[in-house]
Amino acid sequence: MVTASGLKANLKIFGLLTILTGIFIGVGYALAGTGGMIIGLVFAGLMNFASYWFSDKLVLKMYGAEQITEEQNPGLHNRLEKLAENAGIPKPRLYKSSMDVPNAFATGRNPEKGVVCVTDGLVNNLDDDEVDAVIAHELAHIKNRDTLINASVATIAGAISILAEMAFWGAMFGGEEDGAEMVSALAFMIITPIIATIIRMAISRKMEYRADSNAVQIHGQKEGLSSALTKIHEEAKKKPTKHVSKSQEAGANLFIDNPFASDKLTKWFSTHPKLDDRISNIEATNL
Repeated sequence: MVTASGLKANLKIFGLLTILTGIFIGVGYALAGTGGMIIGLVFAGLMNFASYWFSDKLVLKMYGAEQITEEQNPGLHNRLEKLAENAGIPKPRLYKSSMDVPNAFATGRNPEKGVVCVTDGLVNNLDDDEVDAVIAHELAHIKNRDTLINASVATIAGAISILAEMAFWGAMFGGEEDGAEMVSALAFMIITPIIATIIRMAISRKMEYRADSNAVQIHGQKEGLSSALTKIHEEAKKKPTKHVSKSQEAGANLFIDNPFASDKLTKWFSTHPKLDDRISNIEATNL
């Protein structure tokens, strides 16, 4: 069951998600008037529908994840089961990605359909306490139903960027000769995705702070998560994931820390809070 504070936070997040959907509809209106607005509303509904029913399958396929059976790693399964009991949710399915940077994400439309995916880099480079703390963080996302919201936000925000670009090229090659129209189209292409990104950042950061605090309570200690986040962040800077598709990069907010981060490029538009702020939040959490 979602706590009162969790419910309040979710209401705020759903409010931001509504604004994001409204932007999507507005882009449709700008492209094709009332008809475009209706099409935008339909597409927003379809994307949310797809995110609800198929987000786990889509995300796992996107990152080439494979299921870990109990026979393959009984110790990790046992620890996952105990942590899930602490969180008060059913034991999620356990998957792994071959990414060599330490990281993890959760998906699934509700706790009964939850999935936790760890990377090879996480299991191979962090100790058991640190891995457990990361899993506790992902279980918190599942318990709070953040996974569904994250999938919807990533899908709609990505679509807004594509539609804004279409609006610009449509104005450029649509026979418009008015210079003001072209300037407006260019401004529209630049500003609209930025607004969508800022909303996406606000949603993701709220979720990360809350999941960090919940993870401390699920795991029963603070040191494991602080240490894990520090190692994950440092490893991502040393060997950032390369050769990723646009869709993979768009799903960065699903991970405990951005595995595709470049300090120079994502400093101002990161979907995750700063490491120091996260550690301060962890230290302030009551056990």
